[in-house]
Amino acid sequence: MQRPIRTVLTLAGSVIALCLVFSIGFVAGATALGPGVPPPQVVAGDPPPEVKDGTDGVDFGLFWEAWSVIQDNYYDGPLAAESLREGAIRGLAEATDDPYTRYHDPEQARRSSISLSGSYVGIGIRVELRDDFPFVTQPIPRSPAEAAGIGSNEFVLAVDGVSTKGTTLVEFGRIVRGERGTSVTLTLRRQGETTERDVTIVRDRIVVQSITTRVIDDVGYMRIANFSSRTSGELRRALSGFRTVGVERLVVDLRNNPGGLLDASVSVTSRFLPEGELILRRESRNDPTHLYNAVSGFRDLQTPMVILVNSGSASGSEVFAGALQAHGRATLIGEQTHGKGSVQELHKLSDGSVMRVTTGIWFTPAGVALAGAGSGLAPDLEVAMSEGQIGADDDPVLAAGLEAVRALPLDVSR
Repeated sequence: MQRPIRTVLTLAGSVIALCLVFSIGFVAGATALGPGVPPPQVVAGDPPPEVKDGTDGVDFGLFWEAWSVIQDNYYDGPLAAESLREGAIRGLAEATDDPYTRYHDPEQARRSSISLSGSYVGIGIRVELRDDFPFVTQPIPRSPAEAAGIGSNEFVLAVDGVSTKGTTLVEFGRIVRGERGTSVTLTLRRQGETTERDVTIVRDRIVVQSITTRVIDDVGYMRIANFSSRTSGELRRALSGFRTVGVERLVVDLRNNPGGLLDASVSVTSRFLPEGELILRRESRNDPTHLYNAVSGFRDLQTPMVILVNSGSASGSEVFAGALQAHGRATLIGEQTHGKGSVQELHKLSDGSVMRVTTGIWFTPAGVALAGAGSGLAPDLEVAMSEGQIGADDDPVLAAGLEAVRALPLDVSR
């Protein structure tokens, strides 16, 4: 006998929950169901006909038993079907036991897409959480926030008069961003001060550069923060700028670069290797062996260069560093890299959420696999980072890089 019906769910809601489990979407008509009652077609534990193949006789009725237990007994329940659906989808990703296969809800997917595109509409500040409040670490150069006088090391106490205490970074980003041309008012307090002030900022298009540069005597210093859709174009402009001022040597800083788009990292790596040179070899389930080679276009094959790395250098930055190290194009200085030698594909689901799935592993041209603990790239010269700031005057890794690149002969060529 079925348990008492306490909450009415449409079959659509239950079926959505089911598609979480089976990773297959389908549409059905509306039928009233109790919170702990499975759809009729799976009462006996059989999966829908579309997914019977490949289930190997597993009784998915157990899932609906667990659903019923939660919905009928949880003290603060029954829970919204959408919440259970989200949890079940995340469970699918976690069941792979792969830290890089993840589910992103629509908001997380949107933020990830913005990060890889290199631009968004907002006010232009970098924030972290400190003392339970959003804390501005830096305004983005030439952003509305910088123009309005917002500086580093400021607490954001409120947005449009609403306290931000306890706000997550995702929530904060949601309320600060908005339509271009609209305004938002932040209540700010500088670190170490007690005075508060309100600053009204008009939202605008923010372009986040993935490459920043400066010239240190005769050496060009280039820091690549990540590999976005903008990075290749930024690299071309950076190298052109260096040539204009007579830079003779190059230091590329990949520390704390988590990677990004594979195509972007391949494109950037191509600029320092002869056309056709192997950059990486990928092995995957549907494409056993795929070679990525340096593509045609502008390139710099002569400028002596070193690459700075640390444990935060991962994925795309390891593609870049591993290829140039393997071909003898650059010397690696710093600490062992993270060791993320896998490729993820983003599969957009019907509600705008994304399933990020590891589809293959890759190897450097030297045959080094960067998957698993302790598998990062070993630097040619190991230098530990002190408490200083990356790229600052007292940065020991940068100092070692400058010394090493100045020792390289200027007639290095490929």
